[in-house]
Amino acid sequence: MVTLTDLVCAYGDKRVLDIPSFTFAEGGVHGIVGLNGAGKTTLFNALYGFGRSKGAKVLFNGEDLSRHNAAFLESENYFYPGITGREYLDLFSGTQHFDVNGMNSLLQVPLDELITAYSTGMRRKLALFGVLKLDRPVVLLDEPMNGLDLAAVRVLEAIVRKLAEQGRTVFISSHMLAPLKALCGQIHLVQGGSIRRTYTPGEMDALEQALFADLDAHTDATIARSM
Repeated sequence: MVTLTDLVCAYGDKRVLDIPSFTFAEGGVHGIVGLNGAGKTTLFNALYGFGRSKGAKVLFNGEDLSRHNAAFLESENYFYPGITGREYLDLFSGTQHFDVNGMNSLLQVPLDELITAYSTGMRRKLALFGVLKLDRPVVLLDEPMNGLDLAAVRVLEAIVRKLAEQGRTVFISSHMLAPLKALCGQIHLVQGGSIRRTYTPGEMDALEQALFADLDAHTDATIARSM
């Protein structure tokens, strides 16, 4: 399991994440949802070890959760200039069982071309290959569907299901609720820098109501005044 204790992240004097205590069950797929500014990306960074306050604890089965037992697909990825996709993947240690060419028959990344010529979707898929190659028990996927076409999203969903079948603990965020409903055993709502509630896929109506209640009220009031 992944446990959080006294997890605080701040930018200057502004706290953007404040979670006194929380436990995620081991294994399976955990969805992370919230509106922009809620603290989702900060939570992913903190799970990986970035930006935690002194005294914060993020543990996986009693050990510190960090890059030695987690792989992180960030919402924005950096690539060294002047290298090909295949050279990028050579930088990643990890399992010898991950078949890059086999997986690439599904996702069609031009691995022998320079990354600078890649589209946004190709770069996203390449970064995903690197994460999978690391072969970590915890996999953090922050907005992995951004830039992907429908076929690639379908393949990604199958990959996430396979990771869960292998006993990995997967965290995934998305601006689209439908894929999370299909993939996740639990969906955690982040609001105001804290995890407010955990939902099962069967509670999506309640999740949407909680997620959009303030926005809907503000939208209705604004439109009533403006039109």
